[in-house]
Amino acid sequence: MPAYLDPHNRAEILIWQGRYRAVILPLIGFSAITLKWFDVISSESIFVASYGKRPALLLAVALLGAYLIFQKLLAAYLRRAGAAGMAPVVLTIAVDMVTLFGTIALTTPSEHFDRALIISIFAVQLTQVFFGWTATVASLALIAVAYCALVGLAASVDPAYSATEQLWTLALYGIGVLVYVALQGHVASRMRRLTDIFTRAQEGDFSQRYDEAPDQMPDPVTIIGRAYNRMRTHLETIVLTDPLSGCFNRRGLNQLAEREVSRAMRGRKDIAVLAIDVDHFKAINDRYGHLTGDEVIREVGELLRATAREPDVVARIGGEEFTILAPESNEEGAMVLAERVLQAFRDHTFRSLPADVRITTSVGVAAAAASADEVGKMLLARADEALYVAKRNGRDRAMAWAPSMRAFDGSSGSGQGRTSVTGMLRVMD
Repeated sequence: MPAYLDPHNRAEILIWQGRYRAVILPLIGFSAITLKWFDVISSESIFVASYGKRPALLLAVALLGAYLIFQKLLAAYLRRAGAAGMAPVVLTIAVDMVTLFGTIALTTPSEHFDRALIISIFAVQLTQVFFGWTATVASLALIAVAYCALVGLAASVDPAYSATEQLWTLALYGIGVLVYVALQGHVASRMRRLTDIFTRAQEGDFSQRYDEAPDQMPDPVTIIGRAYNRMRTHLETIVLTDPLSGCFNRRGLNQLAEREVSRAMRGRKDIAVLAIDVDHFKAINDRYGHLTGDEVIREVGELLRATAREPDVVARIGGEEFTILAPESNEEGAMVLAERVLQAFRDHTFRSLPADVRITTSVGVAAAAASADEVGKMLLARADEALYVAKRNGRDRAMAWAPSMRAFDGSSGSGQGRTSVTGMLRVMD
């Protein structure tokens, strides 16, 4: 979501912008007043000519002082409220324009009213980048009204004053500023898109690439986007992959499970989960050492990836625990895959172990139609429960989850008291 749509971000932006507004506009105004006061600039404004230099300049000082007070009060209000709607934004713009054009009217001769337009460009730019097009249009409308008021005032005092020329200046200003803010808006939009991609990457989602096709004239934003695209696969590997086994880690599994569940829901397909645990792995560590145990985990990862189907997701979720997410697979198909995993381990000779040492696994299977977003979490819990029962019933076997399954005694019951065992202690090897 763009920052200007979030009330908390909007308040924060108004506060820090207020500090700059409280310096820039008063600095310009007080500089003009000082130069006029000491006659460094001798040309007279309409008010100086009508009421004298001293009253006109004192009124300008009062106007700038009121502007500073407004900025202080607004900042205090926003800090207390912690959020801001569009009303404070429009109010800030309106006060800016009143102060700017009022100071110009009090200190500047009518033939140089276009100075107000030059200064207002900075305000329009800040508005467009941080508050979006609605606030920008409001800002341009206020500028047009204020400038027309100045021109009308000058024309009422001096019949020879060329209001048409000044209005033409306003039209050129409007066209130029609209083109400028449109370009700035395009850059800001792409930056927000890039920020969204980086935010997703921070959460472990590398599914989005930066689309550089619309960037017909590459600029720094394009260069950053291209750099991200080049690094995306490498970053995905680092963040989503378990470095020991080469399989996906828990974060990678969760992300891919969410994607596959959504896909299965759209296609009204089944989805299955296999929870896999290496039997007696603790004994391997105790007898051959943890370095050998790590080598076994590497080989287990290779073996599972070689045994699984191409669309299956193989993940190591901790220790000797692995999971296979099998899209478009019902319970029967998942049990076939589970038996294939069991047989692959029975037939495999691990390079890091003596030739006569065999490793077996236990597998829990759960499958269901993808009917809700939570089905992935449900299947992970059920497969874990079925795995617990498989280990209690002798290991080196696969068990399919059933509603009556009771993990803690290995028996079947009414289903009452069945507990999800995700994250619970398993049987000690």
